[in-house]
Amino acid sequence: MSSGSDNASSASYLVAQICAAAGLTVVVQAAMGFQNAHEALAFYGVYHREPRNQVVHFFGVPGILWSMLIFMTHLPIPYLGKALEAHLPIDYAMTYGLVLTVVYLVFYLWIDPLGGTLYAPFLYAMYVSAVHLRRRDQKQQEQATSKKLSRWSGTGRLLWFALGLHVFSWYIQIHLGHKIYEGAQPAVMQSLGGALTVAPLFAFYEGLWLAGINKDLQNETLRLVDKYTIDLCSSGVEMRVCQTLGLE
Repeated sequence: MSSGSDNASSASYLVAQICAAAGLTVVVQAAMGFQNAHEALAFYGVYHREPRNQVVHFFGVPGILWSMLIFMTHLPIPYLGKALEAHLPIDYAMTYGLVLTVVYLVFYLWIDPLGGTLYAPFLYAMYVSAVHLRRRDQKQQEQATSKKLSRWSGTGRLLWFALGLHVFSWYIQIHLGHKIYEGAQPAVMQSLGGALTVAPLFAFYEGLWLAGINKDLQNETLRLVDKYTIDLCSSGVEMRVCQTLGLE
């Protein structure tokens, strides 16, 4: 690789590290702001009352989280990731992706042990598949260049796939889900961290509630959703549901 390519690779690695650290910080800070499951789910549920929008998010939210994990599993925690690499059975085990997965798992188990336990296998599957895809992509890059980990981004194809999935998942939620179906701004406009933190559990619970699981939590969440909706409509926030409820 030329020195120019090395410099470009180093610069991209630094930018990626900053983005990963910022994203992890946003999620951690938001998680610390929620005290219980119905409060967290109601915050997100206010902007997702329309059934068609809920269906869009049921598929879009996992796409966002999985693409984030694919990106973050490319990036070891500075110093810590390298220091542990020689003592762990997998390369770059201490990545931002692993830490993000643990943060989600601990947060969900804390606010809702049942939901967190049921969601854990799905979260683990997303993480493991992200690691598997990253390893395979970097192995392909090594074989092509005959150099071990010559670029942190591997062939680059996997990262482009993750970026495309991430952008597409956001698009269908914001345009199709919120603008067309819901007629309300997305929760991310109120709190990026809150939306990223709660969305996976909310989307998962849509399936659990449909199956009749933890209906008490659903009833308490819906009660708070109604309360928060009235408060938002009274404060002048434009939402289609305000017209439906006669609150404008």
